[in-house]
Amino acid sequence: MLRKLHGSGIALQAKKWDVIILFSLILISFVPALLFHFTTSTGGGEKRIIVEKDGREIFSHSLEEEGQKNIAFPFEHNGITYEGKLEIKDGSVMLHRLPEEIVPLSIHEDMGWISKSYEIIVALPIKLVIKIADDVYNEIDVST
Repeated sequence: MLRKLHGSGIALQAKKWDVIILFSLILISFVPALLFHFTTSTGGGEKRIIVEKDGREIFSHSLEEEGQKNIAFPFEHNGITYEGKLEIKDGSVMLHRLPEEIVPLSIHEDMGWISKSYEIIVALPIKLVIKIADDVYNEIDVST
C-alpha cells in the first residue's frame, strides 16, 4: 500500500507488521471497559440505596424491584435541616429537586434514574451522593 502526502513528495508504505500493531493497540484500548463491565456486580444480593453527605452515610433504604413509591430523608446543611425526596420505581431510583437556596442548578434531578451499582447521582454544592450498593460488596472491607 503506497500513498503520497499531498504536496510533500513523501511516500509512506504501510507494512504488514504496522497494520498488526495498529490493530492490536486498538483492541487493547477496549480492555479497561471490558474489565469494568465484567467486574461490576450482577446483583447477587439485595440492593440498597445509600445516601451520603460529606462522605458519611446519612440514609439507607432497600431498593425494591417492583412497584413505585416516594421516600423522604432528612439531611442537614449549614445547621439547617432539609428534606430530600427519592422516587423508587421498578428497581430504579431518582432524586427529586432539592431546595434552590442550597442547590441553585437542578443537575442532580437531570441525572435521572439509576439502577446499577456503578451509577450515582450527585448534588455537588452540598456534597450529597446517592448510590446503589449490593449486600455482597458491603461485607468486603476495602481498607485492608
